[in-house]
Amino acid sequence: MFKPILGALAGLMLAVSPAVAQSEAEAPAIWAMSDEDSTVYLLGTVHILHPDLDWRTPYLDTVLEEVEQVWFEADTLSPEANAQMTTLIPQLGLNTTDTPMTQRLSDEANTDLATFAGRLGANPDQLRAALDPYQPWIATIQLAVLQMQAAGYDPASGVEVVLNQRLADQGKTFHYLETVEEQLRFFADMPYETQLANLELSLHEAVENPDMFDDLVGAWAEGDMDRLNEIMNSDMREQTPELYEVILVQRNRNWAPEIAAALDGDEDVLIAVGAGHMPGEEGVIALLQNQGLEVRRVQ
Repeated sequence: MFKPILGALAGLMLAVSPAVAQSEAEAPAIWAMSDEDSTVYLLGTVHILHPDLDWRTPYLDTVLEEVEQVWFEADTLSPEANAQMTTLIPQLGLNTTDTPMTQRLSDEANTDLATFAGRLGANPDQLRAALDPYQPWIATIQLAVLQMQAAGYDPASGVEVVLNQRLADQGKTFHYLETVEEQLRFFADMPYETQLANLELSLHEAVENPDMFDDLVGAWAEGDMDRLNEIMNSDMREQTPELYEVILVQRNRNWAPEIAAALDGDEDVLIAVGAGHMPGEEGVIALLQNQGLEVRRVQ
């Protein structure tokens, strides 16, 4: 599901590497910033996709061949990361109160939950029983994955999984902006009421707009960042501003200096993080540009 830029970089006039400067219409957005000896590419990703979606382009394939380093949000795919998550989720995600989690939902949210269960062909009481042992942040993720899998989406087709498999075989160097524990704690450390509000918002959106994820993926695949920003971020920004601040704004501010500093090296780098982090006035691209870096859309 996010340190100031070095002064030496702030005044640089950066240009896109001429080696791969061919844009492609209706393709996932890629940006680039360069200095005299390196280029940093930025790709917004979607973590779960339909297996039939053809999102890779010749331009992206060229970038993948050129870069020496690939940066992801966190290592979530290695055996070590899976073992760590297996340990951390019971510590951070279980409901430790005597009140079943779904009993804390509003009447409207419980109605939405029953509607959601019906669309999945599930018994609402059984779904509530499956969610009750967890905190709301875990329940939100579980419900989102259920909805996407029911629509034919597959985590194994997500951008990070596909890139990791290909680039590991090529001997690329991997770097991570966060640890697994940091990522889990962004959710787990939020106030319970904020978690609950996000769960209720997610349920309402799933019921009112069951095609929202299709719309989101369509906007991403076409490179329409304004539409993607509206779908992904606008409701969270307006209805759960605390969540928006923690999940997007603060993480973007943490990442931007580290991403900018990647230009200090002499290797080409691909930064691949969730697409919702890229657009908008508080997105990674704007934060980099506000520091005087020239970040150009190249696909």
